[in-house]
Amino acid sequence: MVWQVYKAKPTPRNYIYLCSYINISVHFTTFTQQLKERLTNHPLPGQDAQYIMAGENIKHKKINLSALSNYKKSAVCLLFYPKAGEVCFVLIKRPATHQYHAGQIALPGGSCDGDETYEQTAIRELFEETGVVISQEHITGRLTPLYIPVSNFYIQPIVACLDTPPVFNPHTHEVVELIEYKLKDILDESIVAETTVKLIEGVKIKAPYFNVQGNVLWGATAMLLSEVKQLLLQNRATFAFLFH
Repeated sequence: MVWQVYKAKPTPRNYIYLCSYINISVHFTTFTQQLKERLTNHPLPGQDAQYIMAGENIKHKKINLSALSNYKKSAVCLLFYPKAGEVCFVLIKRPATHQYHAGQIALPGGSCDGDETYEQTAIRELFEETGVVISQEHITGRLTPLYIPVSNFYIQPIVACLDTPPVFNPHTHEVVELIEYKLKDILDESIVAETTVKLIEGVKIKAPYFNVQGNVLWGATAMLLSEVKQLLLQNRATFAFLFH
């Protein structure tokens, strides 16, 4: 369709738009394929990568995930998509009334219902919170699970890729703000800092965070994105276009 517009009106603006469209389309298709290959066929960076962004209360208390039992199953969806020439993903801001993560920046996600798979939960929660519809065919793989002792949640991050920018229709009772963020920006060391946060039990701790468009992104979501960051850094040649 874009090519037809260009042929009909070969102006400099259309030519630039066409090149940009083709460029990100090629990059995103390649990115999706390479990411799926890394997630499927190679070891993940794992807990070492996650705990780079852990708070001081758990920094040196890595949990043996295989020994856990009687936890609450949950999943989050890390949805990548192309937009304005960049690979982006969406974050949500929780309302101040949220039981466990009031006002925090997070990935779309929640508890598994019944015998749902983690992938089914991620797909459902993404729709319920952001209005974006994806299916199993968009699932790219899994990242390393993360256990949160204070809430007893076992979080399975599910990665999905959508080859066009999604149309958002957020659920206002669960989401007060949507944040579209460039993937390459998590590679910027200048957005990493440390702050003091108050835990649900009232204890104050120091914790690293990502400064995401002026928002403090810390805790579980920061730890999950830390693994993504390390995955990219460890495979810089594979994902070279993100480092330009």
